[in-house]
Amino acid sequence: MMTYREMRELSYAGFAVLHDEALMPAFKASVPVCIKNTNNPNAQGTMIVAERDYSKRPVTGISADSGFSTLYVSKYLMNREVGFGRKLLQILEDENVSYEHIPSGIDNLSVIIRSHQLTPEKEFRIVSRVKNELNADDVHLNSNFSMVVLVGEGMKYTTGLAARATEAISRTGANIEMINQGSSEVSLVFGVLQKDEQKILKELYNEFFVPSYAL
Repeated sequence: MMTYREMRELSYAGFAVLHDEALMPAFKASVPVCIKNTNNPNAQGTMIVAERDYSKRPVTGISADSGFSTLYVSKYLMNREVGFGRKLLQILEDENVSYEHIPSGIDNLSVIIRSHQLTPEKEFRIVSRVKNELNADDVHLNSNFSMVVLVGEGMKYTTGLAARATEAISRTGANIEMINQGSSEVSLVFGVLQKDEQKILKELYNEFFVPSYAL
């Protein structure tokens, strides 16, 4: 069982069972939806509902999507510069590029972009404009990232869940390049190298969905 919001988060992050907008009519009318396994239609299936008991399973699902690039921007005293973020996003808008996440510190930020929007020419223009127009100290673009997402409306009520996730990832030997959690705390996003995606997914699944794993 999962909620509409959980299903949308999973769909967005590559869980290609339903398009993330397909549930809109059911969501608006609070109509439960049952997803069946086509290979086993007599099985119970998964119910998608408005609310569920979070205490039994704080994490509903784990998903991942690849094909991301990261625009890293660093500038001393960035946080004191009014309009810096707007100007940066205006440069991306001028290149018809949208963003997925923007994790930030006081003097740096990373803009996560789907790589298919970029070309070598666009990358050159974006990096040049950010460096010259915003006087950034360091600007560079890196590719071949995946976003691994833990989803569950009960996560915000569960102490130590993020620590469990990071510990599971560390067991794979992979490095976490980025962490992002929205204020709603429905999802926790880890940016990792694309080559590490599958082993991280497996380890997180073992951590949260295989009870005997810790034995």
